[in-house]
Amino acid sequence: MHSVSRAGIPSALVAGLRDAYGRFVLPGLSGLPNWRVLLWFPLAAAVGSAILIVLGISGTSSGAHWGALGVGPDPRLLEGVPRGIRSDEWLVQQGWVVSQVNRGFPPINQMFPGGTDMTVLNELPSWDWSSIFRPHLWGYLFFGLDAGMAWQWWIPALVLVSACYMFAVTLMPRRPLTSAFLAVAVFFTPFLQWWYTPSSVMSVGWPLLAMAAVVWILVDDRRWVRVVWSIAVGYFAITLAMGLYVPFIIPGLMVFIAFAVGYLFRARPWAIGGARATWGRLAPLLAAGVGAIAVTAIWAGTRISTFNAIQSTVYPGQRFDPTGSLIVKDPYLAGIGGAPWSQALKSTSGTTILGLNSSEASSVILLCFFVLPGLLWFVLQSLRKSQRTDWLLISVLACLGLILAYLFIPGWDELAHIIQLDRIPAERFRIVFVVLLPLVAVLTIEHIDRFGGRANLIVGAVCAAFTAAMILGTALRIRELDSAVLAAAPSWKIIAVLLVVATLLLFVKSSVPVAVALLLAASVVMSIGVNPLYRGVFDLSETATGTSIEESNDEDPGTWVGVGSFEAMALLVESGVQSLSGVQTYPSKEMWSAIDPSGKFETEWNRLGHVQWAFGAGEPTVVNPQPDVISVTFDPCSTFAQENVSYVLTDGAPNESSCLVENAVIPQGTLVMRVYEIVPGN
Repeated sequence: MHSVSRAGIPSALVAGLRDAYGRFVLPGLSGLPNWRVLLWFPLAAAVGSAILIVLGISGTSSGAHWGALGVGPDPRLLEGVPRGIRSDEWLVQQGWVVSQVNRGFPPINQMFPGGTDMTVLNELPSWDWSSIFRPHLWGYLFFGLDAGMAWQWWIPALVLVSACYMFAVTLMPRRPLTSAFLAVAVFFTPFLQWWYTPSSVMSVGWPLLAMAAVVWILVDDRRWVRVVWSIAVGYFAITLAMGLYVPFIIPGLMVFIAFAVGYLFRARPWAIGGARATWGRLAPLLAAGVGAIAVTAIWAGTRISTFNAIQSTVYPGQRFDPTGSLIVKDPYLAGIGGAPWSQALKSTSGTTILGLNSSEASSVILLCFFVLPGLLWFVLQSLRKSQRTDWLLISVLACLGLILAYLFIPGWDELAHIIQLDRIPAERFRIVFVVLLPLVAVLTIEHIDRFGGRANLIVGAVCAAFTAAMILGTALRIRELDSAVLAAAPSWKIIAVLLVVATLLLFVKSSVPVAVALLLAASVVMSIGVNPLYRGVFDLSETATGTSIEESNDEDPGTWVGVGSFEAMALLVESGVQSLSGVQTYPSKEMWSAIDPSGKFETEWNRLGHVQWAFGAGEPTVVNPQPDVISVTFDPCSTFAQENVSYVLTDGAPNESSCLVENAVIPQGTLVMRVYEIVPGN
């Protein structure tokens, strides 16, 4: 019998753990990860998401209403602060969601006279067949408002981190922890946190899922595996398409196409089974693509009038950006390269050298540029030996070249229009670097794992120096032109060090997990606290004013107008009454033919915008103080008001019009809300 000394116990334990880990990560015969490695992280993320959903906790800024309409601390706010800049989420989207809840989730919401299609734009829950392909909205339909908000927040996040992890671990089957770190780092990317919506998150998650599917389909011999991956890609392709935000969809699609072409030439399935075998492997994916296009076409075709109304608006209408616009919009490259200073966005919401506001100024860790010298070196290495030519890396670099050409080189607008690049504003194009972040990280690590050598350390040092030069150059420009940004981002030097060291260690095989952990740490420091932790939704229909609105309307139903601030507008939207105040995604012909029967102000109201009212004299007049604000005057004694309006909600001073009778005065937070009934004048 052998004995183990006490001194040998730790080393034996370490050896045993190493062996167990080696067995756990052992790839299958195809070289792809085994099912334990592939699924452990998505399952763990699903459990975490389920807990948060059950608790009703999300990152919504719904509590932004509390400052005006609540009293004392907001009991739903657990941590952080609501972000006013995210008004598309808490004012527009959430207002319509609560309206849908109170109206029973109709496909056509009749809040505006004439109705608004809830199945196009804004990602709203409805009892429509298209909701089958919007899994992030199921929570509202089955579990109510509070759990529904948490469901909508975390389901896209679950898809994102799962897709990113599965993509990374598919190409790095022995690195599950590194892949998990990378997935979480992508989730905390500043750009995603500030633009957090189902459409933005899915625009990153789908290309990563599709890239993982391409690898499995071309490598795995099992037909059912190829079919399962194809179904997943096709299903979420429909989800992505129904999100409709083209400026976010196209960049990720570009990266996917570049990856798919490059990996096809890397795998070269025709070399073994010929063209017939290649088409056989790709058939399930191609069928899923055709199916996704067909479903999306049916969905769009059955809503053609809605699409026509949206596309015929003055704003946003059809917007196109010229090629090379980045050098005009961001001449110092401080915005696109401003990720290390993202902390400043949490305290300086206005215009800075980084951008027009916190969302527009948010950026991404530009890893694709940090490691660019290394990627070029890898390509040169592969070209020196024809049998090792890395067509995947070449294809990805070609895609990066196209991106840079669109951002920096003017004069080829017609070609850019053909491939739809001109639909992407330069500041929104940053989402492409979110998709490239895990891709270039994986390609770098994959090369280090396959082709080790001391030369890699030298290449890593060059890349680290290049990274330091990029960050330092940007810092000097910011210090010279807008030094307040540096003061508002006290941790930028720490972040810079993390990024430089991470870039270096990424080229050292044994230090790769540490490198990605440093990227994760930098990402978290930059973005933690962007969105609050909030329980449920601040439902304005349940406030004292909301209750008063519903009581008045139940007694004698009619059409409402909110006069004053956007809070009056929001209260009417969420209360579920018919209203002429709210945020329209496209104009209702019935509503505006009553307000402006001659069509004199069509240019002013034919747009996506906030319809806000202010007391005035005579028939309604319409102006646009901002492109997305439709300001309309309201005279209770006008013919329009007498024929079309029953009630007025205002947070302004008492109105002495002979055509108004005051029904209720409601102290509501810092405001005083008044409900009036329209009556004939003397």
